[in-house]
Amino acid sequence: MKKFNILLLAFILTSTIAISQTYYYGIKGGLGLNMQKWNTFQRELLFTPLIDLMVESYDEMPSRLYAQLGFHTRGSAVRGFGFTAFNAYRFNNIALEIGGKRMITNDKKYNGYYMLGLRAEYNISTNLNSTNTNSLYNLVSDEFVNKFIYGASVGGGFEYEFSENKIIFVELSFNPDLAIQYEQLESYTYTDINGIKHSIRPQEVRNFSLELKVGYKFMQGYIDD
Repeated sequence: MKKFNILLLAFILTSTIAISQTYYYGIKGGLGLNMQKWNTFQRELLFTPLIDLMVESYDEMPSRLYAQLGFHTRGSAVRGFGFTAFNAYRFNNIALEIGGKRMITNDKKYNGYYMLGLRAEYNISTNLNSTNTNSLYNLVSDEFVNKFIYGASVGGGFEYEFSENKIIFVELSFNPDLAIQYEQLESYTYTDINGIKHSIRPQEVRNFSLELKVGYKFMQGYIDD
């Protein structure tokens, strides 16, 4: 819980600094396409919703700074017969991202941009202990989850200024983790309902996600009734 409080404090400090300057505030949400590689069984894609609160500097120059805090579910799936028959492995994370953004154009109705950021995430819950433990494919446990992870984000998008100082935008980002989300020891064993003991190979699982978001932001000090 201490690391999560540090992440929250960092975002609050960023927002506090922004109050005395010209900044954008906003919200964005969308869909994440999540991938993981496990040693025990081939995992497939997991689609999950996501949401972020954001703050972004404003300058006539093309380079800007941004920070965002949100809820992101990482994970993967094991599908059986039929597209909807699957077990989902969900890691529900609070994600803080801080980075830089560069506008390709800055004086038109439609403006493109690209960005690069660093992420720190804190895991608040999973569904691992509720999966079907009667199958060797699902031998996972919360005790091997790393609560604190970090990674990078790179992406870009387009903005549309639909009224004075109010902007909607579409954004696509690639988000590889540099830290391990799930680390299962080689000595871990499992005894099934028949009393048979199984040895499980070690696991080092990292997250990778592709995120598509739609957002809305407004400039501080320019809120119409």
